Amino acid sequence: MSINTGAGTRISIGARLTSDLPAVQADAITLLEGLTYVEVGEVESVGDYGDEASDVSFTGLSDGRVRHLKGAFDAGVMSIVVGLDAGDAGQVAMAVAQRDRSRFDYPIKIEYVDGTVDYLAGKVMSSRKTNLQNSDVIRRNYNIGINSEIYEVEP
Repeated sequence: MSINTGAGTRISIGARLTSDLPAVQADAITLLEGLTYVEVGEVESVGDYGDEASDVSFTGLSDGRVRHLKGAFDAGVMSIVVGLDAGDAGQVAMAVAQRDRSRFDYPIKIEYVDGTVDYLAGKVMSSRKTNLQNSDVIRRNYNIGINSEIYEVEP
């Protein structure tokens, strides 16, 4: 498989989930693939996301050696920057999700140009306008707190 640029990547959001994702990965993927999504328009960039284990350390007295263990996994907070378009259905859906205080998450779909799709579930934590300058496009920065693992589906 060859390398690619980010050009052509598409980000979409689905309606709020009504239950937690299934614990079995295959079942979660089946559920997420079967949902309806709306594309978020004018996406400029997507920040880092993906599981990282917290560092749990222990120092033994007898050998004075610090040992590292894996603790809880955190998929992070993903930043999505868009050129602000108040009429874009995907941006409207992101704003609705940001105001929603439900305990349930929103499904997110990221489609790469090579056909790979990442699915995840989380909460839209913020929706902030940025770059309010004379000669710049007004942007909105959405931050998504990811509450699931990242389900990568190969083409």
